[in-house]
Parts: sequence; C-alpha cells; structure tokens
Amino acid sequence: MPMNSELPPRYAPLPVRLRPCLGESSDSYIRRLARANHLKPSFLHCYLSGPPQWFARPLLEHLATVAGHSPEALERALADASALGGANRPRRRLPRKNPFARRQDLAHRIAQEALKGTRIHTLAKRYNLRCWDIRFALETPRLTTTETGQLADPITGELADLIENMISRGLNKRQIWIELMDDHDYLVKYHSIRHYIDYTRSGRQRKKRSASPLTSNLVAPGQRTAPD
Repeated sequence: MPMNSELPPRYAPLPVRLRPCLGESSDSYIRRLARANHLKPSFLHCYLSGPPQWFARPLLEHLATVAGHSPEALERALADASALGGANRPRRRLPRKNPFARRQDLAHRIAQEALKGTRIHTLAKRYNLRCWDIRFALETPRLTTTETGQLADPITGELADLIENMISRGLNKRQIWIELMDDHDYLVKYHSIRHYIDYTRSGRQRKKRSASPLTSNLVAPGQRTAPD
C-alpha cells in the first residue's frame, strides 16, 4: 500500500436522504433519517457522536455529511442547530435577553408544538412573537434546578413510569437510553436518565427508608404505648 494513501472518510452520505422540517429538533431528524435508512436511531446517534462521548450531541458537520445536506441548510432548518458542536458551525443571532424568563410554560408549549411539525413562522404568528424568539424557545433546554444543584430534563408522569418499569427489568442506564430512543420515540438526554436514577429516584427511596421507622412508631390518639 502506498505511504501517501488516505483512509476513506468516516462519515459518508446515507443512501436515503431526507429534508429536515423547519423547526425540527436534531434528535427528531436523526430518528427519521435512521429509520429511512433501516438503522436504529440509537446506533446512528452514537455513530455520529463517536467516542468517547457516545451520548453527546453530534457535530453539525457530521450530521450534515451523512444527511447529504450542507451545514448551512441544517442550521437554518433545525431548531437546536446552534447547540450542536463544530468548528465551522454557523453563528445564529438570538435575543440578548430571554423573552421567556417569566413565561417558561409558553416556551414549553411552543417546543411541544414544534415537535409535532408546526413551523417556526406559524408559531411566531400564532403567539405574536418574532422568529428569533421562537428559535430561542426551541433551543433553550427546559431545565429544572434540583436540590443537588444539577440540571436535567424533568422526568415525570408516564415517562417516569416507563423508566421505572425498565429498571425493574434490570436494564442499566445505557440500555434505558437506547430503548427509549428506539422503541418509544422519547427525546431524553442520557444525562437526564442518569440524573433521574442517581439523584431523583434514589432520593425518594432514601426518604421512604428514613420515614418508615417513624411511621411504625406512630401511636393513634388515646392509645398507650408499651412500657420499655
């Protein structure tokens, strides 16, 4: 083999190309792109991210290469493109101040409607906002501060029940992340699952264990306790 030969590039366009929907999240686009090419969404995500950060956001350039589109095209379409890493990532103008500082519920509602396919211009007109404001709502993660000071996507309700079921089946954090992405179409970051299991869930269990001795020693009104 000649010494000046070069290895083929790691990333190459996939056979089936899809256009991203305006306002779509990168996670949603990766899922659609993977299924169109008969791949597991979790596999494509980890492939794009690469070691050692398998669960991190992929670089915009890598996603653009496999999708067969330019980074500029994805930057204009994907709502969270500016959150993707990359040296050549285009810079997007955003409001200097958070327009949803006291309206987090509105930002969450906008994000949910965008995930269902509602376009940015439609959302801007519906809520009498600028397109920049809508993009800000879509790009800003809905984070909650816990007692530990860490940040994570809130895992509650049906999603929490689903994760609890997976834990009872003996699945670890990595397996839970993969099953949520491949089988349930949940947009859950790996660090959120880790935070839920390590802090939120374990914290509730500790509270239950610490409360159980107290409840066993409670005495009903008028009832006498046994002598020591």
